[in-house]
Amino acid sequence: MDGFLQQLRRHWAERFGSGPRHLVVAVSGGLDSMVLLHSLARLRRKFPWQLTVAHCHHGLRGAQADGDADWVRAQSAALGLPCVVEEVAVRTAAAASRESLEMAARRLRHAFLARSALSVGSMEVVLAHHAQDQAELVLLRLLRGSGSDGLAGMKERSPSPADRRVSLLRPFLGFDRGTLEAFARNHGIGHREDASNQDLSIPRNRIRHQLIPDWMAHYSPALPRVLARIADIAAHESDYLREQAQRWRDSLHPEPWASLHVALQRAILRIELLEQGPNADFDVVERLRRARCGSVVDKHSVDPAVAPRAQANPCHPTGPSETVSVAFRGMRGQRVLPEGSLFRWKRLKRPLPFGDGWEQLDATTVPETASLRHRRPGDRFQRLGQSNAARLQNLFINQRVAVAERAQRWVLDLGDGSLAWVEGFSAGERHRLTPSTTEILAIQIQKP
Repeated sequence: MDGFLQQLRRHWAERFGSGPRHLVVAVSGGLDSMVLLHSLARLRRKFPWQLTVAHCHHGLRGAQADGDADWVRAQSAALGLPCVVEEVAVRTAAAASRESLEMAARRLRHAFLARSALSVGSMEVVLAHHAQDQAELVLLRLLRGSGSDGLAGMKERSPSPADRRVSLLRPFLGFDRGTLEAFARNHGIGHREDASNQDLSIPRNRIRHQLIPDWMAHYSPALPRVLARIADIAAHESDYLREQAQRWRDSLHPEPWASLHVALQRAILRIELLEQGPNADFDVVERLRRARCGSVVDKHSVDPAVAPRAQANPCHPTGPSETVSVAFRGMRGQRVLPEGSLFRWKRLKRPLPFGDGWEQLDATTVPETASLRHRRPGDRFQRLGQSNAARLQNLFINQRVAVAERAQRWVLDLGDGSLAWVEGFSAGERHRLTPSTTEILAIQIQKP
């Protein structure tokens, strides 16, 4: 067996296991993906694999892209492998989402690959990213100001950004492009050239063709290895921070937000933002981090001469437009709210005596996902024991809630505008516990 194939075989068995599996191989027709296709096809003699080829036609290069698709079909047929080809409307998607063509193409490509895998009963997509691709990504993210999460680069196994049920496997990350080129040359493996890879208006191409070659020629020929080491260090540090952040979120008695190291605060916020959507960049995280304690700057990120003056300022209230999504999955959870309060919830089989500081709702009346928000004009709430819903404004007046405080009270919106609970009140009438209640949702807000 070829030396490269022997290394790849050992590496695959160590990292991914040697059991039977159905793999979807992402093939663009370029050199890297053609080497991936042929090497995996050869390794089928050693591993009990079923392979399906998937090619995404981005519809951006006219006849050349059509030729790529035909080439991949023909190569797959020659190897006796089924091939799935789909054309996606990148320009239309980019215009609709106001993102770059490159970002839109990546998003649609991952969606296609995940969809293709699930359609053939596979849960794994194999990609041809190699060591140079990793170096380019780390540099690109470094120039954008990424933290340890970004500098960690790509992992050999990661969930698909389009569908977390599907895993992305990158067996070539430990191999440089020269090794792949030598394998293609020795085995007569042809490939297609994508002219867009030479377009220097694309930041990644400038890094590939200008920045990295110049740095290697004048400063460090070992740049890809150095960047790979940085990615490895950052990945382990990021994993540790993520573990500590999740431990804090799962704790029944978490440390006060203001006492947490700034790195841990940022890790917690990144997790929460990524649960809600893709936007978890530094500026968003830092804005929310500072908002959660107003102008109070923690001891880990402030000049000692400024600290006493900064910490004298109280946390500012959150505006009434703030909305926080909450997923009631599992047995318990918690969210730090933007003004520093801690929202906690847990599922119970038996009610707590006298509530024990918790409000208790019939869990079957609350959807898995709801929103915490502040009062809006026209909000109505049916209090416990009342036959009809009343205007929330009137309830606050009757309870003599100060005007300044009304806009800061949190309410639990079930997604259709109906309120299951209002901070300072018991659970709503429709969500009260009854003799037939089988599961209880207990909720609580702890003020900072």
